[in-house]
Amino acid sequence: MSHLTRQFHHRPYISEWSLECIHQGKVRDTFALPRHPNLLLVVTTDRISTHNIVHESTIRGKAYSLNQMVIFWMTRGLEGIPNHLIAFGDRIYDYLPSGRYPVDLRERAIVVRKLDMLPVEFIFRSHMAGSLYKDYHSKGIPNPYGLDFPTGLKLMSPFERTIFTPTDKSETDEPLNAEKTMRRYETAYRLALRAYETGRKFALRFGIEIIDGKFEVGSDLNGNLMLADECLTPDSCRFVEEGRITIGEDPEWMDKQYVREMAERVWGNRTRTPLLIRPEIMLETSARYERIARILTGQSVDDFLKSLYAPA
Repeated sequence: MSHLTRQFHHRPYISEWSLECIHQGKVRDTFALPRHPNLLLVVTTDRISTHNIVHESTIRGKAYSLNQMVIFWMTRGLEGIPNHLIAFGDRIYDYLPSGRYPVDLRERAIVVRKLDMLPVEFIFRSHMAGSLYKDYHSKGIPNPYGLDFPTGLKLMSPFERTIFTPTDKSETDEPLNAEKTMRRYETAYRLALRAYETGRKFALRFGIEIIDGKFEVGSDLNGNLMLADECLTPDSCRFVEEGRITIGEDPEWMDKQYVREMAERVWGNRTRTPLLIRPEIMLETSARYERIARILTGQSVDDFLKSLYAPA
């Protein structure tokens, strides 16, 4: 029987196996590996969440695109930046007990180091957008990050330099003071900032602007800090084609923002509850995830999945 830290209407992807599910996140399920106590199996699902709510509908193929991007960034795109990835593709079976597994497990799952996670989400921004604009700047409310901005900034205005808007890791992602958090977690801050700026520079080569991004950092048994969870994916970042940014206007997003906006329209002023997403929105969301993955990794999802079967 799986032991979950939180209950969702979706079952863990592999709860029927002899692996203990030690955590069910919004999108990923994490399993203990009995022969490797310092490692974990992380399985990406097609679940989608917005506003800290996991929706009733799933986005077909989303797991493949997310896993593709995580593996790409942690093996190639962010080369030289330490991360928790140990194995992917066929190599994951070196760490699993013998047994029958779903045929696409290698395409959804990775094996990672077990880390002691810092209680901070390291969020970086290159433009005035997202919650920073909607919840504070557009309303003239002093932001809780303790940041000062020049007057006259509008939606999608670029910042002169990358800004830091950290939150805690509670269910409500409470904002933290940027300067205090930076001082307290200086090494982790610099690691996450380097990942964001490296990823942003890489994406700009392909005409993609990474408007903002969320990163998580943990330490291994020796106290070494490294990136964990996901990074630079359409679940954790906002992507826009560089030439389609108009100051003062919402751009056509290439990421989960498309679903966030749909959910806000449906909810209106009512209580936020899990939604059944219309089929056309699910298809469009899947296409957006596949497109950004193809642009940045240089491979279609199908080609990437085939590469996981290739011998080393």
